[in-house]
Amino acid sequence: MSAISEANFVDLYLGDGFADVKGLPGQPTRVPAPQNWSAEIQQLRERCQEHFNKTQEPEFSLILDGAVYRVTQLQDLHAQSLFVLSKSAVQILPLEDLGLPDDLHQSLFSPTLRGLIFICGEMGSGKTSSAASMLVARLKELGGMAFTVEDPPEPLLHGEHGPGRCIQVPVSRRQGGYEEALIRALRTRAEILMVGEVRDTPTAVQVVQASINGHFIICTGHAGSVTQGIERLASLAEPKVSNAIRLLAQGLIAVIHQTLQPDAKGVKRLKLQCLSLTGSDAPGIREKIRIGQLQLLEQDIANQSSRSLWNDQ
Repeated sequence: MSAISEANFVDLYLGDGFADVKGLPGQPTRVPAPQNWSAEIQQLRERCQEHFNKTQEPEFSLILDGAVYRVTQLQDLHAQSLFVLSKSAVQILPLEDLGLPDDLHQSLFSPTLRGLIFICGEMGSGKTSSAASMLVARLKELGGMAFTVEDPPEPLLHGEHGPGRCIQVPVSRRQGGYEEALIRALRTRAEILMVGEVRDTPTAVQVVQASINGHFIICTGHAGSVTQGIERLASLAEPKVSNAIRLLAQGLIAVIHQTLQPDAKGVKRLKLQCLSLTGSDAPGIREKIRIGQLQLLEQDIANQSSRSLWNDQ
């Protein structure tokens, strides 16, 4: 293992003639990178420059000793490259550790499951970790092929998982962004498609339409609650899909809102608010979504939460 991959830090800045690091435990906000990182920093700087020269993409991922780094390239005052590296905090957890409702947990292992799982929350709430955990669990159980479309890739998923395989596809802004990458991925007939984040209309359109066309899709996005998540997907798609809310009513498998909340000891724990459309109450839930009565879903969310708590006792 390298010194950098073993270290805990927030950001590493590789500029012209300097290397600074933020967030080292017990250190001031910004300090020069430790001396024993020098050889690795030179290697990282060369790899970053080589990747940027080759792709001309300002954001990309690099892998060093099994750690994934998200890299942003900028140009400084003297037209020199500055690379900012952030170590991915994504963790792939056992599916049972996510705390999903029983019917949704079981449905994820059904080979006939098709539709959309939307995981929403604020930045840093672990959405990508949950999506990756679901993808890996399903591949290990059922095999097949999965594609991820990310800007840039964060979890290290590329390769085999049991009898299945995952192929990670970095989004190229120079080649059409998420929309073009999604169109290509949907043509592969992969059993699973994971979309890094839905944040614009073209991406939302592809995701919403694919949810009713025989695909199994997991995607993430920003929203403050389950109902806001549905509203956001629909509103993003509406400019090009006039019946987006009705398509979602048909294509959704589940909407999950998650937060990381500190417990009594200050340790952050995952807390989920789930609306699963895989149980006996699914027809009524779909009808409420279809007619746009999303406020009525709060009772369904409460009922499902009550059942989950009862089952845990």
